[in-house]
Formats: sequence, C-alpha cells, structure tokens
Amino acid sequence: MKILIYSILILLTFSSCIEIQDVEFKGMDGVKVERMENKKLALKLGVKIENPNFFSIKVKPSVVDVFVNEELIGKAYLDESIKLIRKKEDTYFANVRIDLEDGALFKFVKYAMKLKVQLRVKGIVKGSAFGIPKKVEINQVKEIDGSTFKIDNLMNLNK
Repeated sequence: MKILIYSILILLTFSSCIEIQDVEFKGMDGVKVERMENKKLALKLGVKIENPNFFSIKVKPSVVDVFVNEELIGKAYLDESIKLIRKKEDTYFANVRIDLEDGALFKFVKYAMKLKVQLRVKGIVKGSAFGIPKKVEINQVKEIDGSTFKIDNLMNLNK
C-alpha cells in the first residue's frame, strides 16, 4: 500500500513539472467521402498536425463543431483514438463522421467555387499523455482551398 501511495505522489510531483505545449493544426492534407447517407458523411480525413512535446499524445474520441466561413456545417465525431508522435509534424488519417446541418450540401457547392475558405473547428477534444487524461478546448481556424469541396475531390483522396 505504501508503494502505491509513493508511486502516486511521485507521479503527481513529476506531472506538475511537465509543461504541455499546444499541438498545432497545420492544415488539411486530403479528404475522401467514404459514405454519404441522408445528412451524414463518413470521411477519411488527412490532417497535418505538429506535436512539439517530448512525449506522444493520444487524442481520444471527441465531438467538435465545424464551421466554414463562419457558417455551421455540422458536428464532427472522431470515433477512434489517434497517437500524435512526439516532436514531429505529420499527417494523420482518421475516420470522421459529420452530422450535417440543413442545407450544408448546398453550401459545399458555394464553397467549391471560392479560391479559399475559412475552416473553423471548435469544441472540446479529449486526450491523454502518460495515461493522464485531459480535456482541451479548441477553437482553431485555418484557411483551406475551396476546391476541397468539389465533388470529384471529395470522392478521391487528394493532396
């Protein structure tokens, strides 16, 4: 029992010394529609992310709101965990479900005709490092090519 208590105290002592740097969303690196039914999209999403920390971070299943040009498109659900490799910028592919708002598909046509659109992801993302869970509120904005929303690009993974 004493060993357990000492282990917990040591873990708490060292975990308070660890400074977690923000993981940075660098942009989109491909999107492919796997399935489209009613107002639900199943996507294979390539996201470029930089983890500046000296340890890996596990991003756990989470739900966020997705906006394009400040218009709510829907809620995105990350259904699987993703491990962000330490001290590395990389592209991570994830299966994401999006429950679309009314009229979102028509908005996609409008966005496809623009050179650039503003993508905002807002919500709480769950993660963990060293087995210690943490919730992080995010409000990331990134400018992406409007061509991402073209039907032929959505049906084939692009870079």
